[in-house]
Amino acid sequence: MTDSGASRCGTYDKDTFEKAFQAVLQMEKRYYPSFIGGLMVASGMDYRICSPIDDSVCFGNFQEPEIGISDAAAEIADRAFPAWSNKSAEERAAILGKALEAIRPQRYRLAAAVLISTGMTKEESVAEVDAFIGIVEAACVDAVKTKKKPTGAWAVIAAHNSPLASTMGHAVAAMAAGNTVVIIPSKHAPLPAFLTYEIIARAGIPDGVLNLVIDRNDQSQVQLADDERIVGVVASGSGKNMEDMMFLHVDDELGFVNEVKGMNPILVYRPGDYRKAVRDLVDSAFRYSGQHLYSTSKVILTIDDQSKFMDLLQEQVKELTISDPAEDGTFAGPLISKDRAAEFERILKEKAGSVIYGGKRVKDELTQNGYYYTPAVMLGLDDEDDLAYMDTGLPLLYIKVVSGLDEAFEEIVYTECGLSAGIYSKDPKVIDRFKKEVECPVIFVNESSHTLSPGISAKVGNFVR
Repeated sequence: MTDSGASRCGTYDKDTFEKAFQAVLQMEKRYYPSFIGGLMVASGMDYRICSPIDDSVCFGNFQEPEIGISDAAAEIADRAFPAWSNKSAEERAAILGKALEAIRPQRYRLAAAVLISTGMTKEESVAEVDAFIGIVEAACVDAVKTKKKPTGAWAVIAAHNSPLASTMGHAVAAMAAGNTVVIIPSKHAPLPAFLTYEIIARAGIPDGVLNLVIDRNDQSQVQLADDERIVGVVASGSGKNMEDMMFLHVDDELGFVNEVKGMNPILVYRPGDYRKAVRDLVDSAFRYSGQHLYSTSKVILTIDDQSKFMDLLQEQVKELTISDPAEDGTFAGPLISKDRAAEFERILKEKAGSVIYGGKRVKDELTQNGYYYTPAVMLGLDDEDDLAYMDTGLPLLYIKVVSGLDEAFEEIVYTECGLSAGIYSKDPKVIDRFKKEVECPVIFVNESSHTLSPGISAKVGNFVR
């Protein structure tokens, strides 16, 4: 467990961002093959990917995977490992450092690609790129410092939640350590990974060290993870496929890096400033429409805190602007896909009696071609309901009211926390107890989980032994 330290700055120049955004919109709508061993691999079957912001904006055709493509990628990565791992750490760092120098000037271009691909706002998209740059910088330094040895070919399997900082950040950290990598990026938002792959390839990464495969039907993920030539798996994101990856950890021979989203719950107990606590909670829960790796989907509070907290929560949620994330003033944009929207609507329909606010489709001139919804707040779920303990990766916030502090801590124990847990309180003894008793990779105190950067596990030390 660590206290939070990283932050998502996301500062940017509006004019420069707008120019980059327009340039990405006008990019040639080309075909994106898989890349295996430095070669472009086309299956002859492709599908178009469009922006969640507006499905009339399509940015390319990506390949349907052929049978055996994950097997081929694993074989090539395994073959490339001896030569790459035998290079000195300084040589590896130099190649990745050259890539870093090419990435920095493309900060706005990559951020615009993140925005168009995921529906993150401008600030969030820039923060995503900045977090990735920070990971690459650290990897180049740590590669030279470590005395431990790389382990082999790794798989990075990711969803849409963090297409650069987590997805590509883990890949870079693994390569800096001397490993080879096969990436399966988000089927909904692969463009940032492909653009970054091209930058790293031009920097001189040897063929086979970095391989990139996309799979619309999610069939290659388990096949790749189960391949005996793969020594470790990074799972990054939310959704059933990511949860399935968690079961891979039972194999002691397989390295496993977990960046799978959980509920990231927050305990509210006599905060010093109720209004700030609620404002930060709203940021935690509903930025990027609840799809960040650290998005909060559960808050636990006592009966004594309930009345004041709930009044402020409904007041602030009603003021949120859900719209095109490219527009200034937008708080959150769309859900990533039609499937996720259907799941959101299904849950709201089944749990209609527990929804106290939100969950309405937002349709206007700017949002008519995407899946935009007001965030939903839920109260009074049955104790046996999975939604009370399991994350959905959607803009759903469940409020659990408890009788006292001991029950609140017990509630956290039974919650799928995932990557983090937070507390809002002015009581230092309660904060100290929270830090001691709650087991999570990151603990945040009196701040929003939105301040946390993805890719916390993207470190060279996690890919050596």
